[in-house]
Amino acid sequence: KASRPLDHHLFFIIFAFPRDPDVKKTNTKHTHTPNTKNPRKKSQNPRTPTSVYRSDMVWSRNMVGSSSSMTSNSTPEAPEEAPEVPEPDLSMELQDQLKRCCVEHESSCCKEEARLNRLRLPVDWLNPEVQAIRDRYAELAILEMVATLRSFDPDLSASKLTDDLYRIIHSDAVVGHLGAVFKGALRKWLPQRRDEWLGASVEQHIAGKRAFLRMLSQQLYRVAADVAMRLPPAKAPFDRRTVKQIAIASGSGGALFLGGFGSAAGLVGGSLTGAAVGSVAVIPTFGMSLPAGMLVGSATGLVSGVVAGMATGFAGAGVAGGAIYIYRGDIFECAVTCKCQLVNAAASVRTKALETTGYLKVTAIDWMDSTSACANYYSNYASEVTTSTTKAIKDASLSAKDKALHTAKQRKTHVAALSAAGGVVVGGTGGGAVGLISGGAIGAACGVVPSIFTFGLSIPIGAAIGSGTGFLMGVA
Repeated sequence: KASRPLDHHLFFIIFAFPRDPDVKKTNTKHTHTPNTKNPRKKSQNPRTPTSVYRSDMVWSRNMVGSSSSMTSNSTPEAPEEAPEVPEPDLSMELQDQLKRCCVEHESSCCKEEARLNRLRLPVDWLNPEVQAIRDRYAELAILEMVATLRSFDPDLSASKLTDDLYRIIHSDAVVGHLGAVFKGALRKWLPQRRDEWLGASVEQHIAGKRAFLRMLSQQLYRVAADVAMRLPPAKAPFDRRTVKQIAIASGSGGALFLGGFGSAAGLVGGSLTGAAVGSVAVIPTFGMSLPAGMLVGSATGLVSGVVAGMATGFAGAGVAGGAIYIYRGDIFECAVTCKCQLVNAAASVRTKALETTGYLKVTAIDWMDSTSACANYYSNYASEVTTSTTKAIKDASLSAKDKALHTAKQRKTHVAALSAAGGVVVGGTGGGAVGLISGGAIGAACGVVPSIFTFGLSIPIGAAIGSGTGFLMGVA
């Protein structure tokens, strides 16, 4: 089927990959050694064509995944020669977040498997779908781990990211609490042997594997569609006698069902029709034509309704039952195909929702980190500006104080200060005296004009104000 996972179509690509150089075809013309002890048992010849391409099959199974490991619930065994992977050097907060991520994806995967098991699909359809769900959620978990590591350290190098994720997947520090099935899916998606990766780093391996699977799925889908178009439709075997029996049984049921409805409809319709016809001659017959018409019409309608309903029900139900029995295989296959398409559509919608949620989560974390970094930068900048301004003001005040003290300690400054004090005393005294006299005279002169109205009091008042003002101005 075109909707099955890619592991069931590996026979298309096994011979397209290079063989292992260690495997040698030493005897291309292998002979069949008969088994004299048990002729029914096939002879076990070690040099069979299957052994020649065994390395290709192992390499293909490691690249995409085999159907045997897909159907089993055990963890894929690591190679014996693989060294023990050390635990990653991560903070407790980061480890807790990675554990929560793995637990969420494992629970979602278990829910999808349980929902798929409740559909009661055939085994050859169910097992590939279950393994496809595990691989999809393992891929989502690894992508979210990469995003989490990048969000905690934006300057993380590709080599450090590869080393950390490799240790996270293949050690029990983070994924040790997971179930064996989901842990095996994670370690199968990111193999422990580096020579099985599709790139030097984790991101290159993820991109290469997704591109490889996308290209391979497109090719296989085209091949499957071409084969399906060329093959004739499969039909279930049937027996003519059985078809006749089923047609008669279904036709009898249809005749009984539609015969009942036809009799009721004919009885009612015939009664009404007979009453309508009998109402024409109700006067000459003194009303006897009305019940007679209803009786005749109901009998006629009952018989015709029963006959028409049973004939229609027998013919229609018989043909439908026989056709359903003949094409029961196609109908069942169509129903199963529709159900699987609905399951795949729901799974794809859920996957898109999970990817969108993960992207939004990572975007929110990045935005919060960038906002926090900007806030820290501007706060540090403001504190630095404040500190530098305070230091500049303090240095300026200290320098001004030092200059003032230095100037005050000089002899020239003392001489200038004494000279200025002497000048102030002499000039202030002379100016005050001159201002006192001149101000008093001017004030008295100004007070002469209103003396008529003030009875002479304005003259001394003007003299006092003018002398005070003149004194102050003279001193200044």
